[in-house]
Amino acid sequence: MRDSAAGSRAVLFPGQGSQARGMGAGLFDRFPETTAMANDVLGYDLPRLCLEDPDRRLNDTRYTQPALYVVNALSYRDSLERGEPEGDYLLGHSLGEYNALHAAGAFDFETGLKLVIKRGELMARISDGAMLAVVGMSESELRAFLDEEGLTRLDVANINTPTQIVLSGARDEIERARGVLDERRTRVAPLKVSAAFHSRFMAPARDEFGAFLKGFRFSPLRATVIANLTARPYGERDVAATLSEQISGSVRWLESIRYLLERMSAEDCRQVGEGKVLTRMVEQIRTATKTLTAPTATTTPARVAAPRRPRLFCVAYAGGDERAYAGLAEHLPDVDVVTLERPGRGRRSSEPLLRDPAAIVDDLLRQLRDRLDAPYALYGHSLGARLAFLLCHRLREQGLPAPAHLFVSGESGPAIPSRERHTWELPTDAFWTRLKQLGGIPAELWEHEDLMAYYERIMRADFAALGAYEHADAPPLDVPVTAMTGEDEWFTPADVDAWQRETTRPLTTHRFPGDHFFIRAQWPALARAVRSGLAPA
Repeated sequence: MRDSAAGSRAVLFPGQGSQARGMGAGLFDRFPETTAMANDVLGYDLPRLCLEDPDRRLNDTRYTQPALYVVNALSYRDSLERGEPEGDYLLGHSLGEYNALHAAGAFDFETGLKLVIKRGELMARISDGAMLAVVGMSESELRAFLDEEGLTRLDVANINTPTQIVLSGARDEIERARGVLDERRTRVAPLKVSAAFHSRFMAPARDEFGAFLKGFRFSPLRATVIANLTARPYGERDVAATLSEQISGSVRWLESIRYLLERMSAEDCRQVGEGKVLTRMVEQIRTATKTLTAPTATTTPARVAAPRRPRLFCVAYAGGDERAYAGLAEHLPDVDVVTLERPGRGRRSSEPLLRDPAAIVDDLLRQLRDRLDAPYALYGHSLGARLAFLLCHRLREQGLPAPAHLFVSGESGPAIPSRERHTWELPTDAFWTRLKQLGGIPAELWEHEDLMAYYERIMRADFAALGAYEHADAPPLDVPVTAMTGEDEWFTPADVDAWQRETTRPLTTHRFPGDHFFIRAQWPALARAVRSGLAPA
């Protein structure tokens, strides 16, 4: 797979919304055999649909998606025959991602057409919901607006440019958001769609499409394809999982284009197919990025702000509070160590305990969402390792900056069920016996029954979260992972190596003397690992 930045070119393929009557003019006659194949697979006259649209079906997603796929494919083929270079990087907006994968050799033309036909059919079945384009607000401002207005059934579907975001979700909340934004004189535009694409409403379509994709095999990519879902290159084994998740996930176009512009100029990006909307977005993103990074007329070297200190967001183990990683902070004076405290303990003791991993991750995300303006990493021990892993995936789903590193300790790869998943069900005596075996409980606790009763509530809630953990089949993270264990723990090398399947980067592992809570004797060594992981690549 090519991934060379020097002299690279990128080809962009548009998605739904770029369709227009008359599209494909000249291409169908130029490539009659491919057009005939498409007609046979579809069972109707595609050129007539695209050029005349007599039955007004071109905006029906069941027809839109295959039509755009064919026109994009023929446009790219036509550009190559006219002497345009192949794309070293290929990127499609939503439906256009199928053309990017076809151009990279993941599947042939006919297979791709069958995939988009099925995709369009499944998405069309979900008729509820609506979408709204919002212009003039950043993603963080828009998310704050959703929180402020209690619009809990809306998702960010497309992050197109720094100030062009698309919301997707329940129709009544889309209408309410539209009304409030209109009152605030924020530009909005309802999209002509029949459902809430790229939102949680598409989960049934995502799941059925994932099952459908199991009947296909995909070839190695011969060029770099940037995935909408991750804004990073596809891995060789990621095609099926990423395409199914893409249906309900955000289109992270802004971050994808920024990834390209770190490797080439905007002039090296060309759009094929209908219109020039994607190249205009590239220019808007380039201009915005240039504006953010350009020095002002009054800036002098002495007045340039110093780089922000890196941050390490820590997720506590079962029963842990904000003091759980105080020893690590002592050995990282050059890093802001921030422990994300869960409800029901420490300073949040008056809040109800959480037992659902998804709810815990939502809470963790709220704590760090507005603190991602500096390089950062995540670290979790035991239960905290699984929660930190889920948090990485949630950050990716939300299109937020990814951590520079994920550090985990005292836990097997998350695909392996935790051996402690039933601990929360034990009766009190057996529960405390198990906690003694695990270690980490202060000796003085055993002398105070009232403290034990208070602590048991917290521990049971945390172990219940561990028992409720279900590993989802999702594309691996593009985040380096370091997994650490104690020599006297029960994990096998295979248990620890299972973390490798969760990342596209090479896994780093360390074993230290000690039991499950080896970390308390190894803070200096853990600090060195963290410092190394936060170092610029």
